[in-house]
Amino acid sequence: MGVAQEALELARGGAQTGEFVFRVSDVQECAASGQEDCSESACAPASAHPSSGEKPFEIATVVRLGVSMPYVPAVPYVVALGLCQFLRALDENFGICWPYDICYKDQVVASIKATAGYQEGMFAVVSIVADVKALSSAFGVAGNTELLAKKVSELVVQSVGVWEQQVKRARSFAGPIALILSDYFDMVPLLGQQVYKVYPSGNVALTARFGGIDVWGHAILVDQDGKEILVSEDEASVVPAV
Repeated sequence: MGVAQEALELARGGAQTGEFVFRVSDVQECAASGQEDCSESACAPASAHPSSGEKPFEIATVVRLGVSMPYVPAVPYVVALGLCQFLRALDENFGICWPYDICYKDQVVASIKATAGYQEGMFAVVSIVADVKALSSAFGVAGNTELLAKKVSELVVQSVGVWEQQVKRARSFAGPIALILSDYFDMVPLLGQQVYKVYPSGNVALTARFGGIDVWGHAILVDQDGKEILVSEDEASVVPAV
């Protein structure tokens, strides 16, 4: 069972905000409700791992949500922004690869996903797969993966909490990521650059300028004729044109 599924089971069993499960490589290390009951399990599929070749670090954190359902799709963007802002304060070469991967220069070092559910209230399980070396160095916890997991989980909770306060102060709903869009823009190095729209099959659909991101999280590509093309995260990825 993957860490995200384990955290989902915890959430469905009543786990509260901040409880988490983590793993490094193929050895699972657990830290949920302060427990240290650990067991071995297989690691996530290779396709889910960042690309630099370091050991994959996986963590899934439960977050009880205090926002209405239309805002829930924003959660992975919110976490990506919070994590990237933290990393960017240490090294400006960190950025967000749309929609919510974390990159260092041109290399993805962390991938973020969120799965929502409802059990004793709405919740989200935020899962992060990252290069353990990249995160350990940034968080200053080299060799201590349990402490790294704790710090990453705390950052996830903090990021969502700050955003929830923004949501509560907002008077109208303009789109899931409208409230963070300006700050999010600042973290996306490919904005304004020539990019490829790449289908999941690997086929390149077109070359265009990365013009922006809308309040629903769609990438806005602008072709050579000035036509805007919306791209959803499920439809295709956006990568630098070479």
